[in-house]
Amino acid sequence: MIRKQGKARWTYECAICEVHVTAPDQFRAIEACHRHEKTAEHAFKMIGKALQPVVDRYMQFFKSLLPIVEQFQKDYALVPPSSLPHDPTMLRDRRKWGGR
Repeated sequence: MIRKQGKARWTYECAICEVHVTAPDQFRAIEACHRHEKTAEHAFKMIGKALQPVVDRYMQFFKSLLPIVEQFQKDYALVPPSSLPHDPTMLRDRRKWGGR
């Protein structure tokens, strides 16, 4: 936004990037506006502001799934394997598994 604030005092303000440029005439304020809007910082902030609602929705969705995933991990995914061998003859070995 370009505004005249007083005699020989024109300002350009970018609300997204919080940039304030003061110039002595309107032409230089317009040039400052164009220089700023060509920067990568301004472009990325515009894209970020446009995509922020989508990111918020995804965060809400994944936060709602978090308790379900944690319960699944407790019940199934992170259960340590039993230390008993597959071979029943190994169970008789008292040195490691206690035997009978």
